[in-house]
Amino acid sequence: MVEFPEHLDVGRHRDPSGRRELVARRVVMSFLAALAVAALFGLLGQSPRQSSAAAERASLEVSAPARLRGGLFFQGRFTIRARDAIENATVVLAPGWLESMHINTIEPAPTEEASRDGDLALSFGPLAAGDELVLYMQFQVNPTNVGRRSADVGLYDGQELLARVDRTVTVLP
Repeated sequence: MVEFPEHLDVGRHRDPSGRRELVARRVVMSFLAALAVAALFGLLGQSPRQSSAAAERASLEVSAPARLRGGLFFQGRFTIRARDAIENATVVLAPGWLESMHINTIEPAPTEEASRDGDLALSFGPLAAGDELVLYMQFQVNPTNVGRRSADVGLYDGQELLARVDRTVTVLP
């Protein structure tokens, strides 16, 4: 039989008799299990939330998570339905969509990208009455990006605001 190392105490290191260690282990394991259950039910982010705004000339629908976690990949879907002709459909994203976020993909690609007072403006050209444009954007959250910020989305025809969706995004640690 192998000898127990002399610097270790059998009663303290291998066969603890105290209840404190057992209770501490059970508390930690219960906390981890509760965290996993909360994530399973979507309480820690990633579940998409629908927001929409309708106006006389067009409607805008946004589907994206309102709560995120660091390192998470997620998708934002922006649906534009033109009720009347739009000369230059432009989606304008507030800085909350961009701060400490990586934009991985934008489909379909905009015809023009610009900064509009610190917001990202993506232009898609003309839409006829009855047209529908679905914009998909994939993002990744920077792990150090923690906090709450505005993630508003505006639909413009050039400089004229057609519809606006007010959103807030919360990034959990």
